[in-house]
Amino acid sequence: MKRNDAGNHENPFPISVIGGELLMSSREGFDSVTIYRMGDLLVINAESDAEFFDGAQFTVEPEGEIGPEDIEVIWTTLGGRIRREDEGAEDHDFIIAEIKITENGELIFDTKVNFAKKAFEAIDEFLQRNE
Repeated sequence: MKRNDAGNHENPFPISVIGGELLMSSREGFDSVTIYRMGDLLVINAESDAEFFDGAQFTVEPEGEIGPEDIEVIWTTLGGRIRREDEGAEDHDFIIAEIKITENGELIFDTKVNFAKKAFEAIDEFLQRNE
């Protein structure tokens, strides 16, 4: 049902979404998740304006029709605080997006994207070198 397309550092989005139907877009601060329908395939792009996130692309092959009501993007902080829809957009601490897609009430895709993981790895590497 699902397939992860890792891409590479030069092109993290090997599947072009030009001409696809945008099903959902969710943005938090510098980070965004967009989901497109490309024929029978759903293409999920995770992007950031920040330099420390290279981008990620995932694909899902549902058996039937998926609509925006079947897709949920839940933004959280590293501490686990969940962004509520009625909150303002001033808080840019939400750096993890959990993407959930259901089909006929069954969860067919569930993944978390940590937009700051590469930055934390760089800090950890720097600290280990300077011990």
